[in-house]
Amino acid sequence: MDTRHQSGFTLWELLITLLVAGILVGIGVPNVRDAQRNSAMSSATNDLITALLAAKAEAVKRRVPVTLCASPDPTAANPVCSQTGAGANGGFIVWVDENGNLDPNKTPILTDATDGNAVVDPNEPILMRSAAQPSMAPAGTLRIFANSGYIVFGGNGWPLPTIPGPPYLTWILYCDDRGNGHGSGGPTFSTARAIRVDTTGRGSVQTEQADITNALAQIGGGASCP
Repeated sequence: MDTRHQSGFTLWELLITLLVAGILVGIGVPNVRDAQRNSAMSSATNDLITALLAAKAEAVKRRVPVTLCASPDPTAANPVCSQTGAGANGGFIVWVDENGNLDPNKTPILTDATDGNAVVDPNEPILMRSAAQPSMAPAGTLRIFANSGYIVFGGNGWPLPTIPGPPYLTWILYCDDRGNGHGSGGPTFSTARAIRVDTTGRGSVQTEQADITNALAQIGGGASCP
């Protein structure tokens, strides 16, 4: 008689294994999703902070106006500045906002009406381009609101006075479908992010829920999270 023992899973063992696997997937998938969203949020805010620092430094180095501005198509051969930020969804450009005219001592002549006017002219070099933020699965996109779409740095590194049109950038808010919910930093931290640009043109990231509420109030114009 063949008395060899055959090993394998019982039905109960299989059901318990599937139950445990289902619990782990249920816990893990939302965490991975949140991690992806947090990464997109951090990438967007870090890109803008880096661009602000670069624009400020280039303006000081070159002693001419350098502008950071939202742009619907920053990778285009001739990108345009959206001074209100409309249609950009986080895309932006940084360029030398000066026509290149020099006096006999090779000092820039900053009397031209096209200097520091937040409009990209044909002879003004683009220094940095950042594409619009991608859609974020599973629902919605990274929503971006700001009080303005541009900031012009003068040769001393400080923001220039407001040009005719909207005021320069001082607040920008990044928010997704989680809204101003609790972030991983603690009960008062938000899943959204705000950037405050101070009077010297330096940007700082703000993460408290109260900061997000304040940013919404400062931006106005129908900004919501969500």
